[in-house]
Parts: sequence; structure tokens; C-alpha cells
Amino acid sequence: MKPADLASSAGLAGDAFGRVLAQDGQPIAGLYACGNDLASIFRGTYPGPGTTIGPAMVFGWRVAKHAAGTLG
Repeated sequence: MKPADLASSAGLAGDAFGRVLAQDGQPIAGLYACGNDLASIFRGTYPGPGTTIGPAMVFGWRVAKHAAGTLG
């Protein structure tokens, strides 16, 4: 046996607030992503089941706070 990634995951490019970035690196107004739709902090790897749950919860919170105008 050799350790390996379980799968891969890649999503939309985003910033620290979950705003989706255009090809020029600028946020697209009103477009947010989190979870598996946002590029993973694991940089495309999927080390094991459940590893995307924590980042999805954190970015979901950050997206909601930023969209509400109470963060950033």
C-alpha cells in the first residue's frame, strides 16, 4: 500500500471573502462560492472523506458575513 489522495477537487478561484474572481483577478460583483464550488485550500487534492466540510463551513460563514456587509 502507498498513501495517495482519495480524489481531486478544483473549483472557482476566489478571495478570502469567498468572492469569485474573474480571469483578471478581480471579484465578480455579487458572485460568491464556498465548499466544493470554491477552489480548495488543499490546492486540488482531496486527502480523505470529510476534509472539505471544515473549509465549507468557514467560508460559508465568511460569505454570509461579507454579503451582509459585516465583514471586510
